[in-house]
Order: sequence, then C-alpha cells, then structure tokens
Amino acid sequence: MSVEWLRQWCVVDWREPMNANLDRASRFQTAAAIRADRKKGDDENTYRAAQAQQLSSGCDEISATRSPEAPHGADVSYLVLSARRVDSVAGTAFQSERVQSVRRIVRQTDGRWLVDEEVEAG
Repeated sequence: MSVEWLRQWCVVDWREPMNANLDRASRFQTAAAIRADRKKGDDENTYRAAQAQQLSSGCDEISATRSPEAPHGADVSYLVLSARRVDSVAGTAFQSERVQSVRRIVRQTDGRWLVDEEVEAG
C-alpha cells in the first residue's frame, strides 16, 4: 500500500491534467494527507511551466522501511518511503535524484492501512 502510494505519487507526465499524480495516489491516503499534499502540488504557473518544458518524472528503486526512531502501535506506524526519481524533458532524461518522505501510516476502521501526512524528522 505505501509503496503503491509512492509509485503513483512519483509519476508525473506533462500531458496529464494538473496534479494527476496526486489524484492517483489519493486512494492510498487519509483525507489529511490529501489536503497536505495538495498544498505542495502544482499551481497554474508551475503546471504551465512543466507543460512548456515537456517535463516528466518516473521512479524506480522504491522502498518502504519502518522508521527505527518512531513509535509503532497496533494502528499506527511510521515508514521511510524512498525512490530514485528520474526527470526528463521531451523524453530525454536529464536528472536522477533520491526522493524520500517519512510518513505516518494509520489503520482505518475497515482494516485498511492508509498513508497519512508527512512527518518532520528531528
């Protein structure tokens, strides 16, 4: 679930609607996480710039590991989610970087685990 969230969140294609990656990832998130991620998502200006540059991103080497420093319980856990993101312009890769997010993962009343808001370390 958390790995699938990152897989959906990480793929950005200039031909898709604005914040399509956030829409895809939202089915794996709490409402609070969706709102928080939307605040950090594209706005009209950044979206138009990405379209003009034909900017796309994809990820591989996706992993999720329990944060050893954070508390864990029956209904909450903290995961370090990371991936290698490759950015491209007009289909030509120009940059590769590690992306990482520490996220609270919470069990819902129906038993599903959902990705919650990003947690600041330290």
